[in-house]
Amino acid sequence: MHGVGTNPGITINRAYPVVLDISRLVSRVGRGPLTGVDRVELAYLDWCLSDATAPFYCLARISGGYVVLDREGAVSFKAKLQGKTRWGKPDLRARLALKTPKFRGAAESDLRRLAIARSGRSTLPPLPLTHGIYLNIGHSNLSETTLFGIRKAGLKVATLIHDMIPLDFPQFQRDGTVPQFEKKMRIAAGNSDLIIANSADTSARVRHYFRQWGGKPQSVNALLGVPDLSMPIDRSGLNRAYFVTIGTIEPRKNHALLLDVWDELQAELPTEQMPALHIVGHRGWKNEDVFRRLDELKGSQHVIEHSDMNDEALTELLAGSHGLVFPSFAEGFGLPSIEAAQLGISVICGDLAIHHEILGDYPVYVDLQDRYLWKKTILEQANQRQKDLIHANKAKNPKIPTWSEHFEAVNAAVIKLL
Repeated sequence: MHGVGTNPGITINRAYPVVLDISRLVSRVGRGPLTGVDRVELAYLDWCLSDATAPFYCLARISGGYVVLDREGAVSFKAKLQGKTRWGKPDLRARLALKTPKFRGAAESDLRRLAIARSGRSTLPPLPLTHGIYLNIGHSNLSETTLFGIRKAGLKVATLIHDMIPLDFPQFQRDGTVPQFEKKMRIAAGNSDLIIANSADTSARVRHYFRQWGGKPQSVNALLGVPDLSMPIDRSGLNRAYFVTIGTIEPRKNHALLLDVWDELQAELPTEQMPALHIVGHRGWKNEDVFRRLDELKGSQHVIEHSDMNDEALTELLAGSHGLVFPSFAEGFGLPSIEAAQLGISVICGDLAIHHEILGDYPVYVDLQDRYLWKKTILEQANQRQKDLIHANKAKNPKIPTWSEHFEAVNAAVIKLL
């Protein structure tokens, strides 16, 4: 999901040094809006930078090896990542790397210029620490080389696990990615001192696999934070109901169900009564039939695809809707549903444990196999006034998790570990 902002807005005093892995953020440069996992890694960068008293460094794996940034370098990287300052010119190595995308090459060039230490692929560069915690949030650098080097330097390892979906639902994954994911999780199981789980549901799934592999790290459950998305919306001109679905267009997200529902609605309703469906997200993998159907719907007033919507526009679109439709077969956390709930927007979703854990009775839960019930529920929502829906929803709003609560839990677990 695109997510909207990450700034924790807090300062928790850390009495321990941190090395934060930013490899995933580096890999995302030039690839459009940050996705959910990217934004979690960015939230950790914000948190680490919010406390100027304890030592802080960043580690990144880039083409050809590793780099280490100090606090000043991390601030510069963040400013460039968020577009506040421009990336520099690609250096010679980037210009010679023909397979490296232009913006990624520029970012890696700047990282080499900002680095206080560098190394090749086989070993980590020397770290200016002999104790503290290494945080891996995005999984991009979960390798034996990395974690061996971290532990050799004297640091403890904390890994945030977002989900175990590739192992639980391998049929939805890109070809070849399941063995890669399992390898990373086995490395995490064998080398992590602390596992940060984003929910109790994820924690239970992690324990299931880690026990099989003999891993017994400490663990903490810390719900991901959702920043305040409240914003004034002028609804005076919103005469036509519409719904929003958010997420990469891949089989797990079950866009096919929504397209089937909208096909039936179009066959049954006059044009002026048809609700619209806004599909927000990049096209993913193993979904050729859905891609074909979307291509055939280009120019439609009823189904509109948005492949590169920015955060502000997405929040405004969601806030003006009659509901978020979220028929995923599996979710690690489900940020779109929580963000919709924070705005008072209806959530229509599948009956998943993670939704119950975080949202309670806020959503309308609909059987993922019952297309008729999905259509009926969507029509009922479409026929209500949007203001009435929001008023009714806010009366049963769930408690929205915050970054402050997340980092308080993580901070306490790290202190206990160290």
